[in-house]
Amino acid sequence: MHYSSASPTLKVLVVTEDRVLQRQLSGFFDLVGYQVLQAAEHGAALAAAAAEHPQIVLLDAELAAAGDWELCGLLTARPPGAGPFKFLLVDEPDQQHLHEALEAGIDDFLVKPIAYGELLSRLRAAARVLEYDRRVSHQSRVDPLTGLLSRSALAGHFRRQLADHNGASARVACVVIDIDFFSRVGRQQGAAASDALLQAFAQELNRLRTGSEVLGCLGSDRFCAMLPGATEAAAAEWAENARAALVDCEFDPHGTPVHVTISAGVASAEPAERAEQLIDRAIQSLAGAKAMGRNCVCRSSELVTEPKAFGASEKLFELTTVRDVMTPCTVFLGPQEPVAEAIELLDRTRLDGIPVIDNKGKLLGVCERISLAELAETDHAGSVREAMTAEVQTFAEDESLAALMEHFTRDNSSLVVVVDGGKPVGFVTCNSLVALSRPVKSLLAEAEYSDTSDYLLVPDLRPLEADSV
Repeated sequence: MHYSSASPTLKVLVVTEDRVLQRQLSGFFDLVGYQVLQAAEHGAALAAAAAEHPQIVLLDAELAAAGDWELCGLLTARPPGAGPFKFLLVDEPDQQHLHEALEAGIDDFLVKPIAYGELLSRLRAAARVLEYDRRVSHQSRVDPLTGLLSRSALAGHFRRQLADHNGASARVACVVIDIDFFSRVGRQQGAAASDALLQAFAQELNRLRTGSEVLGCLGSDRFCAMLPGATEAAAAEWAENARAALVDCEFDPHGTPVHVTISAGVASAEPAERAEQLIDRAIQSLAGAKAMGRNCVCRSSELVTEPKAFGASEKLFELTTVRDVMTPCTVFLGPQEPVAEAIELLDRTRLDGIPVIDNKGKLLGVCERISLAELAETDHAGSVREAMTAEVQTFAEDESLAALMEHFTRDNSSLVVVVDGGKPVGFVTCNSLVALSRPVKSLLAEAEYSDTSDYLLVPDLRPLEADSV
């Protein structure tokens, strides 16, 4: 039995000192496709819960009771709807024992040895409970951690704005705020410090209200402000003032001073737009602010249309010239040099070809690796002039990439030379153009470190067919 990896899987934390049981449960959860975490003592369990936020915890009764059930309460210190759902693993059900466990925060129990079919059934039931709690929390009007309005309450406020205008377009703007690099607080100081920072941040945001702003929390470190009667420009000014004020604040979660910056996205309501659509557009603007380097404000109207432009093949490299894609010429050959020296130079530089120039630096031809290799296998290996290709296609630096692509599409040549005043300044190969469409990570092979500089060498690209351009 194996569940599809396409759907989200539960994250399960197993807390027991029984190493055999730990190994068996881990193997079972791996088999059925759940993510599994292991802990054998209190500290490891709390660290795993704070770092990974498991939805399910299987807690051995002996380990829980040894700490007077303190571990159960600590594992529960998260907002409602966030879990975890806690199972107690018991050898024999005992009424008094189970009563203490339920009072301490345990949600259900399983009897050892574990029946895996029953375990799967209980996990499904627990997942339904967690999903129900999540939906209830989502529908709640108040975010339990920050005390600000929830997303659904913000949407309801917007709908009331529309009702007040008899369904006509209401002037209202939305600002979505995100704390930059918020996750580092949790990594450095723990989940409790993260929660304390969110609470303090929400209080400071409340103090920045100047009038009719309606504040809410969209979850985690994302906040929202609805500004009735505001234009996009006015909302952007409000967001910029908030950003500047929050930069100067010093928050003190759990005794460690923290300074934060924020990114903000702004959008104003469009005709017939629903609340969720307005919030989503502000979130898209927030993504724009992050793409601009964070600690700034981005308006919806400022978002450019690069994705659409990139989707059109004729626009992708519209302004790209041959200069942008060429490999600069750094070595040259004279026509009288021996072929053996040319071959040795090509091997050392790993180039596909080297321009041949006269005493004035003018292009005479190109020595290509393939033709030289064929010549070296014969008894006659004369000078470079005899081995070079004299008829070489040339391009100027400022010619368009489109013209270059068209050449490689209709011609079988694998290399062109870029010239300036008849002198070679660079070259372009068909393979190098094909490589532009391939992710860099697929071109590089991982090399083990060595005491020499060999590990710095970048491997050659795999040969690619010219007709794939």
